[in-house]
Amino acid sequence: MLKLYHFDRSPYGWKVRIVLHEKGVPFEGIIPQNKGEDPAFAKLNPHRLTPVLVLEDGRAIYESTVINEYLEEAHPVPAMLPSDPWERARVRMIEDGSDQYLSAAIRAMTLVRFEYAPPHLVRRPTFDLGAFEAARARVLEHLDRLEAELAGRRWFGGEIFSLADAGLVPVVTGTLTLQGIVPERMRFPRLADWAEEAAARPACRAASPKQPTTIREP
Repeated sequence: MLKLYHFDRSPYGWKVRIVLHEKGVPFEGIIPQNKGEDPAFAKLNPHRLTPVLVLEDGRAIYESTVINEYLEEAHPVPAMLPSDPWERARVRMIEDGSDQYLSAAIRAMTLVRFEYAPPHLVRRPTFDLGAFEAARARVLEHLDRLEAELAGRRWFGGEIFSLADAGLVPVVTGTLTLQGIVPERMRFPRLADWAEEAAARPACRAASPKQPTTIREP
């Protein structure tokens, strides 16, 4: 059986769990202990980061996007990339942009207003409103682009729930929903509908954190 080293609330482990559940691939979830000091974990990933997928023969794969691409190739049914090459590239661009740019913008916005004390975001008594508005504007720009991508599409993969959809579920239905950014139906009607349908999907429910992040007042 596959082993997945991951953390429950990490969006990167979360998106891998979604793909595993979508494809019906059984796996054993393992929460690493002292990963920064454990030499055995360093052999699995020299960067000492999660998630890491360990195959039945002991070989390891790390980086969430690479893991999900492997799962798509090793378990092609159901397909989570379109058949058309350009559409496949479009899905990959959405997924990569979410990891590299949207997540960074959300993190910047979040840290202005909250301190992270797992499993809570603790609201700061005071914060820099200008810094928050600037970070929020960057997040909204990314969401505007995602809203446009859903024009005429049920999912970011068109008619298929894709690797891009799996990658966006944690940040949109998790972090942004918690902070009241999405669903904002007046500005993002398609994205709000997408988030509602995605959250109800069996694989997404199964992959959701057992102890979600919550906001705690100081």
